[in-house]
Amino acid sequence: MFFAFACSKSGNDAAGPGNPGNPGNPVDPGNNNTLTITGVSPDAAESGTVTIRGTGFNGTANQNEVRFGTFTAPIQSASATQLVVTLPADLPQGDHDITVFANNKFVTKTKGFHLIGWRVYTYAGTGATGGIDGPVAGATFQWPTGMAMDKSGNMYVTDLNRIRKITPQGVVSTIAGTAGRGAVDANGVNARFNSVTSIVPDAAGNLYVADQMNFTIRKIAPNGDVTTFAGKAGDFGYADGTGADARFSMPYGLTINNAGTHLLVGDHNNHVIRQIELATATVTTIAGNGQQTSSDGKGLQAGIPGPGSMAFDTDGNLFITEKGGGRMRKMMPDGTITTIGGSLSLNFMPTHVAIDDDKNVYVTYSGMGKIKKYTPAGVESNFAGNNIGTGEQEGPAQTVFITRPEGIVITKDSNGKMIFYISDAYNKKIKKIVKE
Repeated sequence: MFFAFACSKSGNDAAGPGNPGNPGNPVDPGNNNTLTITGVSPDAAESGTVTIRGTGFNGTANQNEVRFGTFTAPIQSASATQLVVTLPADLPQGDHDITVFANNKFVTKTKGFHLIGWRVYTYAGTGATGGIDGPVAGATFQWPTGMAMDKSGNMYVTDLNRIRKITPQGVVSTIAGTAGRGAVDANGVNARFNSVTSIVPDAAGNLYVADQMNFTIRKIAPNGDVTTFAGKAGDFGYADGTGADARFSMPYGLTINNAGTHLLVGDHNNHVIRQIELATATVTTIAGNGQQTSSDGKGLQAGIPGPGSMAFDTDGNLFITEKGGGRMRKMMPDGTITTIGGSLSLNFMPTHVAIDDDKNVYVTYSGMGKIKKYTPAGVESNFAGNNIGTGEQEGPAQTVFITRPEGIVITKDSNGKMIFYISDAYNKKIKKIVKE
């Protein structure tokens, strides 16, 4: 229900800051001097113009002022009974009062307009440190980072030394590992990990995990058996080879190519991208010159300092978060590597990446508390998070403070609406971003 009130005052007290309707301005003779708001169309939108209907407006556009909350809206046209305004550029998502100042009066329609936009909620986790399983509202996490979703809608989270699973019904369980660190191949919670950072499922239901501080890639079979797929625990280095003969140095990100034949690894401290053939566990290096200087080029000639997570689009382009250089990189199917978006001066510590059906790329910047969006044309914008402030919040996506966003998953609800899930490592929660 909408409520409106009108108040007539003299001089600037009635007009409010910046309102042109002060004693020196003429009163439009075409109105009845009773200021009302009788309708708003549309009363909910994402952008564009809004028509405000009522009485007592000034027929000269610049003799009125319209505010959505505290944001002033540009007026496109005016008459005594109608104002057409453009929505303010920085208006946050949610409900807003509409106030019209005209002819030394003002009137407010409470919650007169709802800006449709992305909003952040807590989905899982209490914020306490732990490994409690159960319904999402009461579950606890230790340090949630990488995320992935399988074809059945189950979500997987790398949680320091555990692998957690969240069902579509919102139930959290631990499928492998425990609080303590180690390097043990075993079934389920009897296995041990040492700082897992990324996870990805294959078509057969196996899960692959970047076990960063063990310098290995682990595999979790559908029955829960955990094995070391590539690398040797505790033995870091840089060597191609098969299975245990290969060496990694703090592998961070994982993804599987569109054909489902190869696992890609962001080998962070070697500053290269590795490729593992799933059928044979054969490891080769496909990109990066091993140097800590960012540079474009083809394959092994390009510089990719500190690669993080990765994702393929439907065209076979590989998007790479460059943690060490603060950049987003794109590797085309022919191996050509380019830079998209900003540099380290603007972007700090990109970690994980996801791509929507329209080929927009979303990147978590854990060092900035932001999620950024890159269009297919490479245009960069802030999608969620505001790194000014402390603590953690829920609310409009572009104004909330997400302390340390890490993993990101994009899915759709039964109506086809996009949903984002973000792991907020510092606050030990999984956040949900929806449009409403």
